[in-house]
Amino acid sequence: MLTLEEKFTILRNTPVINSRYFVPDLKEKSVVILGSSKNSPSIDKYLQTCSDITRHFVENGYNIVSGAGSKGIMGEVFNTAYKYSQKDKNNHPVQNLAILTEPLWGDENLEQGVIIGKAKSEAERIQKFAKVSNKFLIFPGSGGTIQEASTLVAGNIYGSEPKKIALFGQEFWKNFENIFKVITDFELLKKPLDQIFKIVNSKDEVIKFFLKK
Repeated sequence: MLTLEEKFTILRNTPVINSRYFVPDLKEKSVVILGSSKNSPSIDKYLQTCSDITRHFVENGYNIVSGAGSKGIMGEVFNTAYKYSQKDKNNHPVQNLAILTEPLWGDENLEQGVIIGKAKSEAERIQKFAKVSNKFLIFPGSGGTIQEASTLVAGNIYGSEPKKIALFGQEFWKNFENIFKVITDFELLKKPLDQIFKIVNSKDEVIKFFLKK
């Protein structure tokens, strides 16, 4: 396990963002998966499905992009992507990608992935996630997860490069969806809601949503 000083050294040597991942073909084959970085009984019930989805995409040639967390949804994503990723000649995973925040939270796993960028705030990191992928799967989480979902959804309303955004778990996201239904009722939303994000509840729904043209 890396010491804190070794982690800081990796962070210092990490580029602001590795622009090779902006290439359209790589963006198309990358999925950003976000969610809680903590465990709780309510979060733990999503872990197996999260692992199954991550494994499916890795085994079908996709890169997985996350925040290199070691717990909760983030830990499940990172560990699964590492386990099933293709490895280079040095046995390093090439499909398990991460963008870090600076300063580090302290529980990041920096040994089993490819650190492709860093950001000085969560808001900045969301923008960098959006530069390297057009596909976002967001599991339940805390305030940071809601910030990520809200920012990405706003980008689909006002931005020029639409993303496919799947929010996993009707139980968690139903009130988030209701806010946008109210905005629609107020005639303030100029796009159909199904063009902005979709709530999904199973692995099959996730795969179908991302493969749909």
